[in-house]
Amino acid sequence: MIEIIEPLRIALELNQNEEQAAKMSAYLRNQFAFYGIQTPIRRSIFHEWKKHIPKDLNFEQRWGLLFQLCESDKREMHYMAVDWLNSWHKSLYTKEDIQNIRILIETNSWWDSVDLIASNFVTNYFKKFPEMIVPIIEEWSISENIWLHRSTLIFQLKYKHQTNLELLEKQINRFKSNNEFFIQKAIGWSLREVSKTNQNWTRNAIERLEIKGLAKREASKYLRE
Repeated sequence: MIEIIEPLRIALELNQNEEQAAKMSAYLRNQFAFYGIQTPIRRSIFHEWKKHIPKDLNFEQRWGLLFQLCESDKREMHYMAVDWLNSWHKSLYTKEDIQNIRILIETNSWWDSVDLIASNFVTNYFKKFPEMIVPIIEEWSISENIWLHRSTLIFQLKYKHQTNLELLEKQINRFKSNNEFFIQKAIGWSLREVSKTNQNWTRNAIERLEIKGLAKREASKYLRE
């Protein structure tokens, strides 16, 4: 896979910006090193690089490439992995993908990568394999990883009228006492998205589940008086 990754690394290095890298790292609490490449340029590099990825990679090769990208110490490489993952056609999805997705969510974890995975690939995966929703959501919920917990709350963000409200309420009720910022934010975010299509349910859920603080403020943003 080195021959696939090397041109990408070279392109990123040619466009690196130390000043921007410092700012981008600081924005994510200095948890990751950056090349300092802003989104429009990064996307342009990605689209050019993607043309050179063989179309016939098998399951092991696809995931091998993703994991190698994630081994980099530069955050832009992690973004490239997520962007490529999210570009996969649904015909490539397999049930076995979900265990590797868990590894990706638990690796180099922060909201910027986790949210892109949870609200895109995980969303589409569960639409293709709805029978996997209950066992996987339960598995992730009983883990000790807050990013898996957050993912169970936000994977339905784009479901709109198809949102499984019973499942969402169960997950909110499960995690509402967790004061972790990213969990409370996810609770509010998930409710806010539902409010765009179902104001009454959202308003009642906030009251019924006794949602407070940050989560309530986020959830109530679009509610009409």
